[in-house]
Amino acid sequence: MGLPRSVSEGLLEYFDMIESMAKSFKRAINSLNDMDLNNAYKHLDKCIKLDTKADAFRRELMAKIAAEIKDDDLKEDLSKLLRMLDRMSEWIKEASRYLDIIPYLEVPVEIREKIERLSYLDKRAAEELSEAAKALLEGDKKEMNRRVEEVEKIEEEADEINHVAKKTLVSLGYTMTNPALVVMLRDFIEALETATDYAEDVADIIKILSLRNMSAEPLSDHDVGE
Repeated sequence: MGLPRSVSEGLLEYFDMIESMAKSFKRAINSLNDMDLNNAYKHLDKCIKLDTKADAFRRELMAKIAAEIKDDDLKEDLSKLLRMLDRMSEWIKEASRYLDIIPYLEVPVEIREKIERLSYLDKRAAEELSEAAKALLEGDKKEMNRRVEEVEKIEEEADEINHVAKKTLVSLGYTMTNPALVVMLRDFIEALETATDYAEDVADIIKILSLRNMSAEPLSDHDVGE
């Protein structure tokens, strides 16, 4: 793929940041299940700080792409890729903020199970996207396609879990004395599922990049500087 090394390395680093966010969120859920509140809040804090760091890094990478990429179509595709990744990270951060507010251990176990599965799917989606990006940059189209197909399957499962979770929330809503909790749980679940929607969008752009650029020769450092 014809990308300057600084851009390709930056892309992989950005994917890794989003993956770290999703993993931190899942660790927060795991810690809550273990009644380890101290570590749960540490992981949540890390997740939110990673989003701030990733946002600053994305802006720097966008500037680098604008300066070093000559092909306008490629530049636009890369910009879309970064925007969709940013939206995925924003929804993971939104879910983190809900988890910070909601009395999670008081949530009915039937709903917690759906939330835990969605958090796992967010983590899986981020992992698969990182691997898809690596395969793309290495020119391994078969591996890239396998990874993006996994992201599509993850999004489909998340969509179904979202639907089931909302039905469960309606049926159990009467057991929650605080009506605000029902609303927050609905939005919390929606945030987790929306992150996988954007993961699928990222996967789609990776496929577009593959179709447009797999046959391109890598640029040398000398070419980049010209």
